[in-house]
Amino acid sequence: MRVAIIGAGPRGLWAAEELMARARERGAAIELDVYNDGPVSGASGPGAYQPGLPAQWLLNVPSAVVETHLGTFNDWRGAGDAFPPRREVGRFLAASWAALAAHVPLSCSLRFVDARVREVAPVGERVEVEGTLYDEALLTTGHAHDWPGALTHGGVEGVDKVLSAFAPGDLDAVTEADTAIVRGAALTFIDVVRHARAGVFYPLTRGGRFMDVKAYLPDDAAAQLGPALALARERIRTAEGLEDAYDALVELSGEVLAAGGAGPDEGGVRAVLDGKDGADPVEDLRASLRVALGECAWTPAAAVGYAFRAAYDAVIERSSFGGRDSLGGERFGRLTRTLERVAFGPPAATAGEVLALIDSGRIRTDLLGRGDEDLSHLAREVGATAVVDAVNAPPGLVEGTLEAELVRRGIGREHPETGSLRVELDGTLAGQRHIAAAGRVSEGWILGHDTLRRGEHEVIPAWARRVTRAALADPERVHGLPPLEARLEPWARELVGNGEAAQGLLDAYSSPVNVLDAAPMLRNVDELVDAAAGEGVELRVFYARKANKALTFVDTVRDAGHGVDVASENELRQVLARGVPGERIILSAAVKTDALLRLAVDSGVVISADSRDEYDRIAALAAGAPALVAPRLAPDPETMPPTRFGERFAAWAEHLDQPVNNVRVVGVHVHLHGYAAADRRAALAEAIALTDALRHAGHAPEFIDLGGGVPMSYLVSEEQWRAWVEAIATQREGYGEPFTWKADPLRITYPYWQHPTRGKWLREVLADGPGDALTSRGLRLHLEPGRSLLDGCGLILAQVAFVKERSDGVPLVGLHMNRTQCRTTSDDYLVDPLLIQRSAPSAELEAFLVGAYCIEDELILRRKVRFPRGVAAGDIIAIPNTAGYFMHILESASHQIPLAKNVVWPGGELDAIDRPV
Repeated sequence: MRVAIIGAGPRGLWAAEELMARARERGAAIELDVYNDGPVSGASGPGAYQPGLPAQWLLNVPSAVVETHLGTFNDWRGAGDAFPPRREVGRFLAASWAALAAHVPLSCSLRFVDARVREVAPVGERVEVEGTLYDEALLTTGHAHDWPGALTHGGVEGVDKVLSAFAPGDLDAVTEADTAIVRGAALTFIDVVRHARAGVFYPLTRGGRFMDVKAYLPDDAAAQLGPALALARERIRTAEGLEDAYDALVELSGEVLAAGGAGPDEGGVRAVLDGKDGADPVEDLRASLRVALGECAWTPAAAVGYAFRAAYDAVIERSSFGGRDSLGGERFGRLTRTLERVAFGPPAATAGEVLALIDSGRIRTDLLGRGDEDLSHLAREVGATAVVDAVNAPPGLVEGTLEAELVRRGIGREHPETGSLRVELDGTLAGQRHIAAAGRVSEGWILGHDTLRRGEHEVIPAWARRVTRAALADPERVHGLPPLEARLEPWARELVGNGEAAQGLLDAYSSPVNVLDAAPMLRNVDELVDAAAGEGVELRVFYARKANKALTFVDTVRDAGHGVDVASENELRQVLARGVPGERIILSAAVKTDALLRLAVDSGVVISADSRDEYDRIAALAAGAPALVAPRLAPDPETMPPTRFGERFAAWAEHLDQPVNNVRVVGVHVHLHGYAAADRRAALAEAIALTDALRHAGHAPEFIDLGGGVPMSYLVSEEQWRAWVEAIATQREGYGEPFTWKADPLRITYPYWQHPTRGKWLREVLADGPGDALTSRGLRLHLEPGRSLLDGCGLILAQVAFVKERSDGVPLVGLHMNRTQCRTTSDDYLVDPLLIQRSAPSAELEAFLVGAYCIEDELILRRKVRFPRGVAAGDIIAIPNTAGYFMHILESASHQIPLAKNVVWPGGELDAIDRPV
């Protein structure tokens, strides 16, 4: 999918980051072009966050709120002022663009286009941007850089210097000999007087007031305000009309007054809300500064400003997307404009400088409330030689902008009362499908478009979700983040598609239930046997029983003439009871009791002797028929990783320098970790050398048992696995939002996609020497696969118990199972679960699967899971291909919760391991 983002300011950066993150998490392929009029540096237009801005031009919001996928601004820059220079923030935004470019997902691309976009138009189901067709386009153009009301268009009669405050270089034309009128008395005015060098400044505004300094409660006082704030937010979200929201702000402001050490003053609070407070603009500013510096008790204005900021998210939620109309329309608009003066003013440091300039006579307030009068007349009145325009283009649709042109052509729609662009919840233009906009152009229709804050609105994340969903090959597929689609056997696909059958198993055997089908096992065995035969090697396969306790797999290999590897006395007794002859069993337990050894000797089972001491114990215990033993060789640690299993070549060669009467050394055993073919070849060479030494000493070894795993692959796609490796590496670097539980780095995981596997892998092990060495000596090769033989032989079904949120809002889907019922020593099971939906489809949800144990980190899977059509209690989660180790290796009945039942499919009967004796 091709996507264009037009505008590379902070909001364009946010959109690009969200889009790339969603593409990474969902496996979507996105070609993204970012258009910007000039190099992409994180600036949203002339003067906003450009690196060349004056150092005195400070950020107006606390630096703690500035965050991108690179991290927080404060972490990036280190310690510093809460209101740093805006140019520092610009450098952070530029670094964030660079970080995004360095972390583009494997399935995506990112290109920057240095061009001013003048033409955007729908073309069928696509969008044309400057002659190039895209599937989606997002406009994030920010503040209009120019507008018809700007003073620089018409000039001011009798004044030669008519300058824009938004081009800092223009202000250099102001000298100390100038008397300057500054249109505007808000935040940009402060930037002007801190940079320009006029002898006297006359701020000019219609309201006749300065913005109050923002005050903040101490952390302990703010924490005590929590219950009152929560109540106020809820009352505002559910307000039927403006009066309800107004009353909630009155009560919350009273609580803030008390927290700020002041007595009740409801009348004062209401006066602020009604815009009827204050008598002298300079004294009002001075009073707000004293509150901010902690020099006096809080005033009603400070309390109302704090309350409005604290509850702003609820105000935004209630009033946006048409909610304003039911709050009184323009009455609500007047209230918010009134409150912006007390809520979103300057930091204390800059306000202090303004007051010092007022006290020195450099700032004069004679014209402050006369903004409606003729500017030329006012200039003559005070002898102004310069006029500086410090008024931003208004919010909403501004004549001459790209968005206004879209409305003129009927592509976009205007909200008639506010003059803003109407968009849907995901930013899509009303009446369009593939053109979206976000930011100041929709102010009024959506409240609170702060350039840097990302918490108030869901428009950008919702847009990214919609676009990436459309880019997916199968948008309805349930998957983990990022996707890792399982290979499914036909029997598993059929069962997952039969909700009644799956529910029947849960009804009969409770949740979870392990469903087993041994049919694929024989195919997997044959693949290995055929591969060895192709290299001229006789292979015998011994199924590693520890991989799954169900007896259906023992029966399957028994009937096919293959063997079993056991690792405990119970496993051995059960296998013998199922009729597997001793000569087709090897005992490889790491620790062996005398009782286990006696049973193995008496049953004619080959024993893997882990040490010389264990060999001697076997010899001492053996009576009657000789014990069958394969000494376990620990290969040279210089050639492969060290192992706890077995002993070195020289130790065995010395210890077995002659046969003993009651022990027959019938082979050599090796237990290896991992799957590297080179390690297997090296181990085979050393084991063959040991058989030569044993034969020379009078023993008659017949085989080499290459214990340890045989590789398999769980996944459909190598590309998905590579994308996962890239994604988890990106998360470990700390870039972007984590997609695992509590940012778990998942450092120890199985290689769920690998190549070659099974037969091809074995041919690689045996080719060019090792196979010939075995056959020339008349040696058989034994393998002990568990996981690889059980590939495709099982899945877990679990009933959904609930859908809820963690206390911080993270969605959770609870299952009737516990984490030990799908767990190995690996950090997580990295295969996508399947949903058997029994409920009606609902809204898309991304959630973590949690289990039954009363443990905070009781996770079934540690990746977040996306449910495109929702999920509800009563639905069924199927976890595929779990027969190999995941069902039983760590299962626990803690809390006295019964272990999962094991059911043989397609019959649906209990496996013999679970039947009453």
